[in-house]
Amino acid sequence: MRRILLILVAAVLATAGTTAAVPATPAAAKAPAAVKAEAAAQQYGTHPHQTVDITWNPSPAPRPAVILITGGYWYTHASWATWEKQLADQGFQVFAMKYRLNFEAAWPAQRDDVARAVKWVRDNADRYDTDAENILLVGSSAGGQMATDAATRGTNSLDLKGIVALSPVASPYRAWQDGNTSTVGKIRKVRDNATLLARCYPDPADNSTAYREMGCWDTWRDMESKNAVGKGDAPMLLVHSDGDFVPAAHSTELEAAAKVAGVAASDVATRIVTGSTAHGQALLGTPGMFATVVSWLKARTT
Repeated sequence: MRRILLILVAAVLATAGTTAAVPATPAAAKAPAAVKAEAAAQQYGTHPHQTVDITWNPSPAPRPAVILITGGYWYTHASWATWEKQLADQGFQVFAMKYRLNFEAAWPAQRDDVARAVKWVRDNADRYDTDAENILLVGSSAGGQMATDAATRGTNSLDLKGIVALSPVASPYRAWQDGNTSTVGKIRKVRDNATLLARCYPDPADNSTAYREMGCWDTWRDMESKNAVGKGDAPMLLVHSDGDFVPAAHSTELEAAAKVAGVAASDVATRIVTGSTAHGQALLGTPGMFATVVSWLKARTT
């Protein structure tokens, strides 16, 4: 009996050894998965709101950077929804920045945040396959004001290839005037938050320096992009709807001032979407506008 058992064990072991020796059938090769945008969030400063949300695609060749500046009356940060991903799919590395809000810091802190974010993107360009020489801004509403300010301040001191401003509050003083004569809640809200941003009411006789970096009236003048235009400014595409609660006059006045200052007509243009009340980034959802913006941005890169 023991001999029979030993024979059976030997047979099982021999079979197992034979099975192990048979080479496995190779698995069918799989096609590589398509590269999708990789998201990341980083701090560009020490304040909790000095952040960039990054949507980017690894690329063998550096891609132009688009820095998105959110709106929200300078009082809150509005979401860009899916536009970061859509811009990344168009060949840009996208950096959606947040900034210090008006109740946290008075103007020009927000200008300083834009400059700091641009510098951070340049300093980290290699990390995100980004072309440091091709940086563009897209700002919405209050963020549009910050974008037009960046385009005109210091003769394009940030070396931007261009900015797109969607419903920019390019003239906070006009917003204050409009809010005084309107009963529309959103228009009055822009007025109130521009006042909070400046930390005072606009009064040419008041140039006190309490609560702000410069005098009161000087602060209001400094927030006006049209007061800083000049040759060499970054190209600007300014967009409103004809029913926008931030009226197109904010941009047409800026465009007119730029042309008087000698800015080439091809470098500043106002587009008005007719038959629409779209505001800010919602303008990108109007027929043809996203394609127009993408085409304009690409035409300004080198």
